Amino acid sequence: MPYSTTQSGQHQSHCQTSFRLLFFLTIGLFTSVSTLAQRTQSNAEPDYHYRNGLELFERANYAASRYEFRQYLEPRRGDGSQTLLNTGDQNAVEAEYYIALTSLYIDEPGAELLVDRFVKNHSQHPKAGQLYGDLGTYYYNRQDYTKAIGFLEKAVDQGGNSAQQTTYKYQLALSYYSTQDLQHALPLLNEVKLDPTSTDAPAASYYAGVINFRNRNYNEAVADFKRIETNPTYQNQVPNWIAQALYKQQRFDDLLAYTEPLLRRNNGGSLNEVALFTAEVFYQQNQFARAIPYYKQYINAAGAKAPSAVKFRYGQSLFRTGAYNDAITQLKPLAGGKDTTAQYAAYTLGVSYLQTQNPTYALTAFDQAGRLSFNREIQEEAKFTHAKLQLDQNNGADAVKELTAFLKQYPDSKFENEANELVGEAYYASNNYPAAIAYIEGLKRRTSKINATYQRLTYNQGVNDFNAERYPQAVANLDKSLKFPVDNNLQQAAQFWKAESYSAGKQYDTAIPLYASISKSGSGEYATKSLYALGYAYYNKKDYARALPYFRDFVSRGGASDDRAQLQDATIRLADTYFSSKQYENAMRYYDQAIAQNAADKDYAAYQKAMILSYVGRDSEAKAQFDQVQRQFPNSRFVDEALLQKANVDFEKGAYQTAIQGYTKLIQDKPNSTLVPAALLKRAIAYGNIQQYDPAVADYKRILDNYGNSEQAQSALLGIQNTLNDAGRPEEFSQVLGQYKKTNPASTDVERVQFENAKNIYANEKYSQAIQSLLSFMQEYPNSPSTNEARYYLAESYRQTNDPSSALRYYNLVVADNKSDYLVRAATRAAELEAKQKNYPRAIRNYQIIMSKANGKAEQVAAQLGLMDTYFAYPKPDSAAAVARDVLTAGNVVSGAQNRAQLMLGKVAQGKGDYKTAQADFEKTIALAKDVNGAEAQYHLGEILYKQKKYKESVALLLKFNEQFSDFEYWKGKAFILVADNNVALDEPAQAKAVLNSIIENSSDETIVAEAKQKLATLESKN
Repeated sequence: MPYSTTQSGQHQSHCQTSFRLLFFLTIGLFTSVSTLAQRTQSNAEPDYHYRNGLELFERANYAASRYEFRQYLEPRRGDGSQTLLNTGDQNAVEAEYYIALTSLYIDEPGAELLVDRFVKNHSQHPKAGQLYGDLGTYYYNRQDYTKAIGFLEKAVDQGGNSAQQTTYKYQLALSYYSTQDLQHALPLLNEVKLDPTSTDAPAASYYAGVINFRNRNYNEAVADFKRIETNPTYQNQVPNWIAQALYKQQRFDDLLAYTEPLLRRNNGGSLNEVALFTAEVFYQQNQFARAIPYYKQYINAAGAKAPSAVKFRYGQSLFRTGAYNDAITQLKPLAGGKDTTAQYAAYTLGVSYLQTQNPTYALTAFDQAGRLSFNREIQEEAKFTHAKLQLDQNNGADAVKELTAFLKQYPDSKFENEANELVGEAYYASNNYPAAIAYIEGLKRRTSKINATYQRLTYNQGVNDFNAERYPQAVANLDKSLKFPVDNNLQQAAQFWKAESYSAGKQYDTAIPLYASISKSGSGEYATKSLYALGYAYYNKKDYARALPYFRDFVSRGGASDDRAQLQDATIRLADTYFSSKQYENAMRYYDQAIAQNAADKDYAAYQKAMILSYVGRDSEAKAQFDQVQRQFPNSRFVDEALLQKANVDFEKGAYQTAIQGYTKLIQDKPNSTLVPAALLKRAIAYGNIQQYDPAVADYKRILDNYGNSEQAQSALLGIQNTLNDAGRPEEFSQVLGQYKKTNPASTDVERVQFENAKNIYANEKYSQAIQSLLSFMQEYPNSPSTNEARYYLAESYRQTNDPSSALRYYNLVVADNKSDYLVRAATRAAELEAKQKNYPRAIRNYQIIMSKANGKAEQVAAQLGLMDTYFAYPKPDSAAAVARDVLTAGNVVSGAQNRAQLMLGKVAQGKGDYKTAQADFEKTIALAKDVNGAEAQYHLGEILYKQKKYKESVALLLKFNEQFSDFEYWKGKAFILVADNNVALDEPAQAKAVLNSIIENSSDETIVAEAKQKLATLESKN
């Protein structure tokens, strides 16, 4: 508020003018004196110096004027002994007056003594009274208020002319005012302000109003200001004073009655404070909509100088009227402070962000409000709201941390009950079921909502235990869930998985009644699944007769509608149970049905159908079916079986020559098949039966030499003995036997014990000792049938001790031998090591070997996955995509295989810049399963949007990460780092820093934390 700008400004202007004149006239003194000195004495009249003095005084040439007056008085003082002049000589008295006055004006030492002497010597002279007034005015104009007060007090005390006295009183009052002596100033101002003839009356009224306002005499102040509200000098200032005085008295109705019409007439810049007080009144009355335009007027004018508290109330008014976006604009700059206003602003900003569907920014705002402790209630509510919002955003782990900290900090909070309920929910959202269960079990009071959460938590933990093959723990947690049957569907699910746990632990007799109780309900997902489970329980007990009706009922119902693979599997198992009970026609019907359904095991169904045909004596059809298996499924593990069984059909009919051809085809076409020893044995017998002894003996010897540790070896030894006897060459058997004993010593106890010991060392993870033991064994028994097994374990030990080159050497020996049961495992390990060392061609060759030797589809698909990843790293993206498509067509025979393959297709497309295809593949990946592949796919979807500069869409997608993929810490961290990148691109550096700080504080992945710290440092270096 202005207090004395108008009058003080006028006084300063006058004073500055006086100083300038004094300066120039003083400079001209010597010229004037010189000029006068040159005048001839003849022109010196008695009053000449007197008139010159007056003229120079009028021209404010005080030094020259003083000189002239002294020249005038000099002859009248005679020899200098005369100190008093003749008072009858008016000119002489006035000359003395002017000498005293000009001496003061030019700051002559002793000037005040001259003044006092003049007043004492000429007390009755009119100039005596005028002298004090003139001197007071002089010092007043120079703003030397202390000196002015001394002279003006004397002038006022002397009395005199009324108009002049009023001027002196005003000047004395302003001098008091300027020296903060308001007590003496106010009475004088009260006199002047009521004088209608005084030109100083408006100013006196103004300053009287200011003093009354300062003294809290608001009614008097209002009266003073209203007296001059139309005065041009004060009309712009008076409304602010009146509004403020009425506000101080809380005369709000009077204030609004005064200010609103005024503001409607004139909303210029001089009324900004009037607008502010009007807004403040409406704010206090909760009339926020009416407060808004007045706050806006004030803040637009005040700009950055507007107090933070006023800006907050403006933002709060916008918030209370639902103008959330405008409220955010006003409150956002305030929320980053460190005072009470900042705390309130941050909290209101958080609520505004929630109202505008921006929970991410709301989190930041509530976090800021919760960090400030000026208002404990606001801090408490902000922290609780922040924790709740974390839970709403599926940030379960963060919510748990915050809620538990909240309950510890505020043990008697009004939010205590709700917080306790939310902790369980938060644990559930973070998938930390054990901690959640323990927390709820430790509560003294449990609401129905908490019991419902407990039912769900223990159920989920039971399923987790089941998936981790912790079957006793699964049963225990599922029993806990069953004790609180809040949700009927969840209760039935818990019963089912409890039965599954017993079944997985091979406790079929315990599982079967549980399945039966579920299946009797007759409807629902788990009733149908229980039929399937009952069938398998009896099937695993080899009680095929009891298994059959359950598989049949399951298949007739169409199985579980969401699991086509399970229906296909049940169809094949139903066929198996018919097969086991020799109901061959029914068995074939369901095998055919499985083939028609394109079941994952359709090669098995086709093979089993061929076997049935051979059993029922339909040999031609059987052989044709075995051929069909070979043609339709060339990579199936049943191709070798089909070759062998087709030959067996001829063998059983006595068509030995044809059978020999069949066995030969298997031996030649599939030299690495595990069925080669069986085919050799059968072929040898067939040769013997048609008395072709030499090829028979050769086959027996081949078994003994190359497959000495196979189950056919003992039969081969007996067979060669009989064949040599039949051929009349019994003496040759001794040599065969000796060689067999040499390669298969009769006593193998020492060898077996030594090898088992080496394996035990390996099993106990003492890999360095295992290496020494295995090397010693291989050196001592170089021809042992266990050599390849020893090589495999030796390679594994080298791998575990970080010696990949030695590991690869022995893996490759196993692979090169091409006979061992450890071939596939060795090739798998070798492929993984070669890929890790970026020897991609070698890795690819090993994966191809695995695929050719795989014992079943699971091994084959696992090899395809490795091959796919190796091609991608090579990089050969097109080859990687081709393998991925093969995996997708193979069915879900390996858990997660299809997800990985679908993800790979998306990554290949993304690498080529084909974002449309990539997005479709990534979305399919997520739809398949919410596993690590889905997490990576979700990240890449956000990455594509970021690269397309769709920053807001990218953030929205990535913020859903916690809903589905919160368990995958690495990809979760990558996702939120990308959120920060999006925030930077959106010119929201503060939000980006908040996200990065959250990652640093909460992530358990060191790689992610390091990356977040690096990005944060880069951001901060730019500020």
